Order: sequence, then C-alpha cells, then structure tokens
Amino acid sequence: MKYAVLAVALFAAAARAGEHPAGKEHPAGKEHPAAGAEHPQGKEHPAGHEHPVGSKHWTKQMTKEYTKAVEDYVAKSPDGLKVHDEKLGKDWSLKLLGVHKKRVVHLGEKRFFACADFKSLDSKDKLDLDFYASKDGAEWKVEPAIIHKVNGQARYTYNDKNERVPAQ
Repeated sequence: MKYAVLAVALFAAAARAGEHPAGKEHPAGKEHPAAGAEHPQGKEHPAGHEHPVGSKHWTKQMTKEYTKAVEDYVAKSPDGLKVHDEKLGKDWSLKLLGVHKKRVVHLGEKRFFACADFKSLDSKDKLDLDFYASKDGAEWKVEPAIIHKVNGQARYTYNDKNERVPAQ
C-alpha cells in the first residue's frame, strides 16, 4: 500500500511538472486530484453529512462545487466575461473553455484557487485567468479574475511566501 501511494504521488508530480515545468506558477496549497465519477443517481449522502476535510470524497465534492461556482460566476455575463487588462489598457470579452479541475488548490480554511482557460470573443487570443473562491456554508464567493497568461505568456508567478511576483 505504501508503494502504491508513493507511485501515485510520483505520477502526480510528473504530470504537474509537465504542465508547469519551471517555477511556482500557482500558490502553494494542497492540490486536488481530478474529480472522478459522480455518486450514482439517487445515492447522495444523508442531509448534514460532510466528508472529513482533505478526504478523497471531500476533495471531489469541493472540486465539483468550486468548478460550478466559477462557471456560474462566468455565466452571469451572457455576452462573455468582461475583464479589464491594466497592462494592455483594454477590456476583454471572454468565453470560458474550461476550469483546470485537476489543479484546484485548497489554500486552507474554506479558500480555493484554480486557473481557467478562455478565448477572446473579439480575436484569436487565449487567456488563462486565475480565480480565488471561498465557501461560507453552502454559498461560494468568487473573487474577480486575475489575468495570469495571454497567449501562453505568464505575467506572474509565486514566490516561497505565496506572493505574486512578475514572471521573468
């Protein structure tokens, strides 16, 4: 069993390294594994039941809820998510391509982070936006998105103190 856990950890580390080979592109925290199959229909947990924080089921549920919260946040703008780009001095109208479900990070307490990919509605540009969200009871609060990358070019990374620093 110990070797199986080690093998999974090494595989996960190799997968993460392939996606983001250098530096700390995201804040440190506990990354969530990919959300797996849903509960069989009609087999939900009894009311009031909550899985222990950090357990496989809790992680799967938080990833599902976080993803839905971000998707709902984006869907509030039927003409695309509007994001102001201070660096370029322009406003982007964006269509969500997907949330990085395999990279949802639990930052402690009930705070989470993940990236999401977007396509510009006005050009062929692609953006990677970072979303922080927190959960209070059943309610999710999604903070305004931060532009992390434009066409693959990172604007910032994170240092050892989880502070954003300009990308080099």
